[in-house]
Amino acid sequence: MRMRKKKNLTPRMEACGPLLVADPAAEKGRWRARKPDAARLRLELGCGKGRFTAETAAAHPEDLYVAVERVPDAMVIAMERCQALGLTNVFFIDGDAAALEEYFAPGEVDLIYINFCDPWPSVKHSRRRLTHEGFLRGYRKVLRDGGQIHFKTDNRDLFEWSLFQFPKAGFALSEVTRNLHEHGVQGVMTDYEEKFHALGTPINRCVGAMGDLPDVPLLEGLSRRLPGWELRPVTEDDVEAVAALLQTDPDYFAIEGPQPTPDSVREDMANLPPRCGMEQKHYLALWKEGAPAAVLDLVEGYPRERTLFVGLFFLSPALRRQGTGRQIMEAVLEAGKGAGLDSVRLACLMENEAGHAFWRALGFGDLREGVHLMGEDSAPVWIMERLI
Repeated sequence: MRMRKKKNLTPRMEACGPLLVADPAAEKGRWRARKPDAARLRLELGCGKGRFTAETAAAHPEDLYVAVERVPDAMVIAMERCQALGLTNVFFIDGDAAALEEYFAPGEVDLIYINFCDPWPSVKHSRRRLTHEGFLRGYRKVLRDGGQIHFKTDNRDLFEWSLFQFPKAGFALSEVTRNLHEHGVQGVMTDYEEKFHALGTPINRCVGAMGDLPDVPLLEGLSRRLPGWELRPVTEDDVEAVAALLQTDPDYFAIEGPQPTPDSVREDMANLPPRCGMEQKHYLALWKEGAPAAVLDLVEGYPRERTLFVGLFFLSPALRRQGTGRQIMEAVLEAGKGAGLDSVRLACLMENEAGHAFWRALGFGDLREGVHLMGEDSAPVWIMERLI
């Protein structure tokens, strides 16, 4: 809900003038001059009305605390709270989280708080989430080596999605909990947090510690490892050609049900597992001599944040039994490991004995058998997995 604009905002902001940094860019690399004995510089993104800001800064007088908020009507309340407590170790920036590199020098920040940020539930707006890989990589530019991000949210979908984002940006996860206050209040609450905790809403929290970046993103790594192929996401222009390729093996699709069509390819391009976004999915065609010869449907971060799920691997019958399938899948395994993933999982149709033998030969083990992924009327599958 949008905060009502305060008529007396300007005089209230002026009264809190010593706490507001008018030109944060001028402080870049010099923040500790405001508190030369500061043990750490803590940065909060989106401080809102500042209960967490004030109480955390008060609890850690040895540290310098900087809060960023782009809504002045909320920030003025936060500043007044800090002023009322007589705090001298906290300062405010009227700015945006996307501009941190303008405000702070590399390695200048020790810890970042992200509390109850906007979940931006629409998939098309996912890049605006403060825990998106793009933002996380931006935070790396101001965090010191080993610096931490502390993240809290009541939004379970956002939290599960974020657990997938942190490793992609080189942050090792710890202290992961989906019910922070289950056994009593832990740490300082925000006003928002206290309200929803009182309603029984579980609070999710994790800590990400900055380490080395993954080698390269999955698709870039896969392309490097398959130099003889043209690898690209399937688009509407490719649908007819991909459907024609899938139709070259009617016996395989007879096990599951209907034969592939252009419409079924479009459905496969859009289908997602639970709690996943489209940016996790890669529906790819591998081209040879101007025609698709293989199809890969990959989902990063499912069913665990560091697992790659193979929804489909289809190779042209003309290329089978030549080592081509093994070559492609070994490239997928290596690219997944290079992207920071630790395992690959898939579902193999139980009637597909040749496929089951193929995956076993690649080192995949059977986790469960007889699973009906699409309901009791669907064909049973083996759930298989391999660590990478």
